[in-house]
Amino acid sequence: MKRLAIAVLVACGSNHASPATDGAASTSDAGPIAPADQWTWIAVDGTTCGNGSVAGFGIDASGSGSDLWVYFEGGGACWDATTCFTENAAVNITTSYGSAQLATDTAAMVPDRSSGNFLAALNYVFVPYCTGDIHAGDNVMSYGSAGTVHHTGATNTAAFVAKLQQAFPGAANIYVLGSSAGGFGATMNFHRFTTTWPSASVHLLQDSSPFVPFIASYQTLQTAWQIVFPPGCTDCGSDFTSAFDAVATAHPNSRIGLLTFDDDATISAYFGYTTSLIPATMELVDGHYTQALTKAFVVAGTSHTMLGDLSTVTAANGEVAQTWVTQWLVGDPSWATVKPAGE
Repeated sequence: MKRLAIAVLVACGSNHASPATDGAASTSDAGPIAPADQWTWIAVDGTTCGNGSVAGFGIDASGSGSDLWVYFEGGGACWDATTCFTENAAVNITTSYGSAQLATDTAAMVPDRSSGNFLAALNYVFVPYCTGDIHAGDNVMSYGSAGTVHHTGATNTAAFVAKLQQAFPGAANIYVLGSSAGGFGATMNFHRFTTTWPSASVHLLQDSSPFVPFIASYQTLQTAWQIVFPPGCTDCGSDFTSAFDAVATAHPNSRIGLLTFDDDATISAYFGYTTSLIPATMELVDGHYTQALTKAFVVAGTSHTMLGDLSTVTAANGEVAQTWVTQWLVGDPSWATVKPAGE
């Protein structure tokens, strides 16, 4: 679940119609959270990165609208002394995160404010990853002499959402997305957005974040992180796929899209697969992305993450990922699941 610096904010282009929505057009809320048209670091009291320092989020505010685009950063995961401190399998857990790191991570993320369409008025939010728990933990875990990690991704996100609600109470359209560990985090925290803005149209995009079953370490990481699962998920403790099912079932009016390679080598390694991931990927897609507004874009291969390369990733039927994501974004009725030939 590697770290990824993306240009997703401009990847969808600038000539698209407004999205389909049942909500009223959003207007700017009073009291700006940050200066417009620049990335600003917002530290949030009561939140922590892995080393206990204060966490926060970045925002590039439009100054003209209340709608939100919220991106969860990826960057691995860890659940014991070896993965956290020897293998360094998760980013930012031993260091603080602030404005300097935000500037690096968002250097390629430049919103196009000149387009004149709905993308220009969005408030773009970057949720850094510094807890090693797919943004879903609620625990301070001691790994003995190796060190302690604040796996507080879920409680951090709850605080971030509350802060955003104060600034943008009138948001009518919210797009929640993430890559790798960030895509899992976007999914696990999706309910926070829909309950906080109950009248808004809220949609989810998962980049290389397939909720396939864990083969190894699932109970260990649950103990380490004390995962906060989506509401109503009674089987999540034994079946990771159930977390996705709970989100999809609870949000039938939200567009939920998955971008993934069918044999993603990074997912295989973190989830403990020693043989091909393809059967698990296709069972997930065919058996769980079955609702009217849940779709997947599956490409043959072992690569990981697509949002940084939407214009070139191409499916077996010739469809380009950028086109598919645009359909998700605007609610195009032709948006559909795309799979490799023969799968």
